[in-house]
Amino acid sequence: MNENNSFTWAHDPTIYRITQLLENMEVPEMRRDLNKPSNIRWLLRNVAANNKGPEVTEVIALLVKEQSRLK
Repeated sequence: MNENNSFTWAHDPTIYRITQLLENMEVPEMRRDLNKPSNIRWLLRNVAANNKGPEVTEVIALLVKEQSRLK
């Protein structure tokens, strides 16, 4: 698991699920930090570029949910 998984994240199932999905995707390590709104925006634009399948649809839906929560 990457360094973004901390005990406090276990309380937010959306973040935890996004992190799980991103582990199996081709995404730069620096863009996996979901504490930065710029990374969430970047992932929304680019996650589907090198990844395919139903997981991409799920991660995009979760990212949209997380982005709206941060506003």
